[in-house]
Amino acid sequence: MFSYFADPNYWMGLLYSIPAVLLALSVHEAAHAYAAYKCGDPTARNLGRMTMDPLKHLDPIGTICLLLFHFGWAKPVPVNSRNFKHPRRDNVLVSLSGIIANMILSFVAYAIFHIVSYGFGFRNVIFQNIMSYIILLNITLAVFNILPIPPLDGFQVLSSFLPYKAQGVVNVLQRYGFIILLILIVTGVTGLILGTFSDWLILNYMRFFNLFIPIF
Repeated sequence: MFSYFADPNYWMGLLYSIPAVLLALSVHEAAHAYAAYKCGDPTARNLGRMTMDPLKHLDPIGTICLLLFHFGWAKPVPVNSRNFKHPRRDNVLVSLSGIIANMILSFVAYAIFHIVSYGFGFRNVIFQNIMSYIILLNITLAVFNILPIPPLDGFQVLSSFLPYKAQGVVNVLQRYGFIILLILIVTGVTGLILGTFSDWLILNYMRFFNLFIPIF
């Protein structure tokens, strides 16, 4: 099961993925903190979480799991929704902020990758591998978090629109959400979703930039 640990290519890929992990998680959590602050809640800002410093956001076990098993987590940004000016709307905005930030970063990273590699002809393998991980990890982190399963951001968005009568369902999902999520990961369902969307989005990134900088 763990035979790939003996593969040198695995460890090279691990090294290439470190910048992507640090950047993607920091952007995601900093975006939550910034959005919460703009919506009236200074909790995360006061705790020093409105920063791109990865040391403020990384959970040691979650980071190791992400590097080794491609499934992990950062320290959640503390949010006090009682400080929001418009609680339901602001909860949605804060929940979506990390997802949107990762998608923007994936687009910017692909733009840099495409311009440098094909516009200037710089085909350095190390650069291309690092940028590929940054692009892919930000896409997968965004798509993964939009799934409507607790404790993911997508569930926070969904629960903001559910009527009060559905609170019982929300409570059940909150209790068993992690188990449901783990089952989906182990059975490969999340991998299929993430892989399909990632391939589709990267293909469209390529088509978009080929309009301006064709690949020869």
